[in-house]
Amino acid sequence: MKTNIRILLLTALIGFSSCNQWLDVVPENEQVADEYWKNKEQVEAIIAAIYIKYRTTVKDQIVWGEDRANSISPNIVGGDELDIMRWNILPDNEYCKWGKWYQIINLCNMVIRYAPGVADPSFPEEAKNATIAEATYLRALAYFFLVRNFRDVPLILEPYMNDSQNYEIPKSPESEIWAQIKADLLFAEQNIKDSYSASEQWMNKGRATKLAVKATLADVYLWTEEYDKAIIACNDVIGSGKVGLIQGLTGENENNWFTLFNPGNSNESIFELQWDNLQGQSNSNLYNMFNGTSYDYQISLTLYMKFLQSYNDIRGLNATYTMMPALRVWKYIGSNAGNHLLATEIGAERTSGEQDQNWIMYRFADVLLMKAEALIMKEPGNQTNYAEAVDIVNTIKERAQVTNLITDIPQTELEMLEMVMDERSLELAIEGKRWYDLLRVGKRNNYQYLNYMIDEVLKNISPEKALIVQSILRNKDSHYLPIHFDELTNNKELVQNPYYESLK
Repeated sequence: MKTNIRILLLTALIGFSSCNQWLDVVPENEQVADEYWKNKEQVEAIIAAIYIKYRTTVKDQIVWGEDRANSISPNIVGGDELDIMRWNILPDNEYCKWGKWYQIINLCNMVIRYAPGVADPSFPEEAKNATIAEATYLRALAYFFLVRNFRDVPLILEPYMNDSQNYEIPKSPESEIWAQIKADLLFAEQNIKDSYSASEQWMNKGRATKLAVKATLADVYLWTEEYDKAIIACNDVIGSGKVGLIQGLTGENENNWFTLFNPGNSNESIFELQWDNLQGQSNSNLYNMFNGTSYDYQISLTLYMKFLQSYNDIRGLNATYTMMPALRVWKYIGSNAGNHLLATEIGAERTSGEQDQNWIMYRFADVLLMKAEALIMKEPGNQTNYAEAVDIVNTIKERAQVTNLITDIPQTELEMLEMVMDERSLELAIEGKRWYDLLRVGKRNNYQYLNYMIDEVLKNISPEKALIVQSILRNKDSHYLPIHFDELTNNKELVQNPYYESLK
C-alpha cells in the first residue's frame, strides 16, 4: 500500500489498448493531485484505469475461486498454485498478496473523493453521480473479493495521493467490511447508469450498470444470510427484461451455449471484463492456463463424473472440456464447441488473433441459481420454496438439453443445497465461483454444513493427504488466506490471520 500513485497509474495504463476510444483517454501527465481534476475526460481516464487494473486480477480470481475447491486439478501447474490446491498455504505465497486489489480501491477512492468537485459543463450532476456510483460499485466489488479470501482486511475509504500519507493501518473486522460493501452497493444501486446508448453497446456488458449492482447485491446478501433481500435483488434482475437465458442449441444442432464465451457479451451476460484483439488487446494469460499439451489445469475427475451423470449435457464434452487431450478445459481456448456426444469431434481452437476472450463476472444463469439458493435458505422445509428452487434448476438443465431432470423434490435443506451447488458446478464451471460456493454453504448458520464443505474439498485431494487436509479444514481460520509477509513488513499495524500466526 506504499506504491506511489503516479507509478500506479502508469503501470495500470501503459501497455494496454482499449475496447474503443473511451479506454484510450488517459491523463496527459502523471499529475493526480487536486489540480488534476478539471474535466469529465480526466475522471473517465481514472475509471478506465480501474477496469484495466481489474483485467490483471483474472488469474487471481481463478486461483482464489477454484484451486481450493474440486472442479479443477493440476496438469503441470506447480509452485504457489499447487500449494494452494494442496492446502499447503504459507505467507510467502504470491497469491496471498493483495496489492493489486488495494490499487483498484485507491483509484476508486480518488474518483469518489475528487469527481464531485469537477466543474465541467459537459459533465452534468446526473452523469457525475453515475460515474461516482460506478467507482463506488467497483470499490465494493474489490472488497467483496478481499473479505471472502482474507476475512478481516484494512478498510481504506480515502485516496492515497502521495508517499507522505500514513497508510499503516490495522485490519477492520469482517463485519465492518460487509457493512461497507452493502453501503457502497446500495449507493451505487440508486445512482449508477441503467444502460448505455446503442453507439456504446459494449458498455452495457463491459461497464458496471444497475443490473451488475443488483447481481452483486444478491451475491452479498447470500453471504450475509439475508435471504429475502437476496431474492428481491434476483427478482429485480430477472424482471428487468434486459437479460435472459440464451438458447442452448440452435440451427443444425449448434451449441449456442458456447457463445457465452465466444464471442461473449451475449444477452445472458450482465458484467464482463473486456478484451478486443482488434485494439491490440490479448487475454493470453487466461488462454495459456488451459492451452496446449503443457496446460496448467484440467477439469477434475469429480466434475467430469458430474457431467457424465448429466446425460446429454451440451455444457460438458467439447464445451467445458475435451477428451482429446483428456479433461482439457475448452471454454477459454475454443473458438466454438464441438459435438457434445462424440469425443473425436472437437471444435476449432482459438487462433493467435482470437485470444481476447472476455471474463464473465456475472450472468443471468448465476442469478437464477442464487435465487434458488436463497429460496431454500429463506424458510427451511418450505415445500413451496423448494418446488420453485427445483423449477429453477430444471430450467437451467433444460437449456443445457439435459434429459434426466429432477422429478422428486429433495426432502432436506442440505439435499436441496447440494442440488443447487451441483448445478452451479456444471453451469459455472471454471468461472471462479466454486470455492466461494462451498465456503458460503459450509459456514451457514455458524458452520452448520462444515462437513459438507470438507467432504467436497476432499474429493479433489489424494488419499494420502486427505486426513491432513481434513484436519486443516476443521480449523475455521484456515478457510482464509494468510497475509503475505511483504504486506506485514510494509504495514506494521497488520496482524497475521490467526491460523498462520505461528508461521514467522
